[in-house]
Amino acid sequence: MVRSILTAAVLLLAAPAVAQTSPAPASAPIPMPEAEALGRRVAETGTLASLLPLLIARDTEAMVAEHPELDDAGKTRLRGVAADTAKAAIDRMLGAVGHQYALRLSVADLQALVAFNASAPARNWRAAEPQVIVATMQTVDGFDFKGEAWKAYCAAPGSACPKAK
Repeated sequence: MVRSILTAAVLLLAAPAVAQTSPAPASAPIPMPEAEALGRRVAETGTLASLLPLLIARDTEAMVAEHPELDDAGKTRLRGVAADTAKAAIDRMLGAVGHQYALRLSVADLQALVAFNASAPARNWRAAEPQVIVATMQTVDGFDFKGEAWKAYCAAPGSACPKAK
């Protein structure tokens, strides 16, 4: 479950960027160490970094609930292993995100983003972001995109859809 949640979060957060930018060329130069460090700092203070702990906490508790055979010591140990696993995964993800920023943004842009992310408004935004995303997801809970789109297509004039059985 953690893998699918994290994948969905990454795709959700990346979708606007993917739609607006072109991928780094296959022969992209290796970013300068300064760009790598700045990219990592941007990643560590971005939306993904603020959202992942919430997702991991939820999935960890769901995993503990899926194993009622564990005693309290086993549950504590499982939570510890999950925390260690999450820490390593987050480190890898933020490293990858930071590297991608370093490939696609100038050092000047990265410096400006680091400065903004250190500001009080940015810190407040990051603090609010997980709750905003959770509330938004609850609002659209149960939305069936494919079903809704198919229904709208069939209702459009000139569409030939099979009759419901």
